[in-house]
Amino acid sequence: MNKLERGGLKVFGVKELEHMFKDLPKKMSNARKWNTLWREIGKPLIKDAKARADEISFKSPRGTGRLGKSIKYFTTKRSRKYLGGMIGPRVKGAFASIEKSGFYGAWVEYGGTTNFGNKGVGENQPFMKPAYEFTKDEMNRNARISTLKTVEKLMKSYLKRTQKFGILGR
Repeated sequence: MNKLERGGLKVFGVKELEHMFKDLPKKMSNARKWNTLWREIGKPLIKDAKARADEISFKSPRGTGRLGKSIKYFTTKRSRKYLGGMIGPRVKGAFASIEKSGFYGAWVEYGGTTNFGNKGVGENQPFMKPAYEFTKDEMNRNARISTLKTVEKLMKSYLKRTQKFGILGR
């Protein structure tokens, strides 16, 4: 172990601490744990958005409820790069078939302000933005608590691994 002396204060393990803090961001980039965190934080938004989308769907004479069923938490290549995800109508994967797809979610949300290929405009029936506005305080509160727990878990895991294998065995 290294020793650093400053004004009568002796600090042991300085190099190990520096190495740990330098490596910590890499070790904390466990995508599965972060996705679990974001999925948990987004549950109130998903629930509220589904309810709003179902309300819109059931008002329509041709409403099927597909839009509400398609609202999920999902990741994309870009969101995975930044350890995040998205919440909204799902179009790909299990929702690729027309019976399940929420491909028309943007048309419902932004209908009055978007011209759909010069075919006309629809009525604005927002469901995601009001759901976000309604749940953002709850999600922020949950995010603070859950993030702290996740960071603690990741740091404990890092510490346990360091104790088991040493600083060079990671």
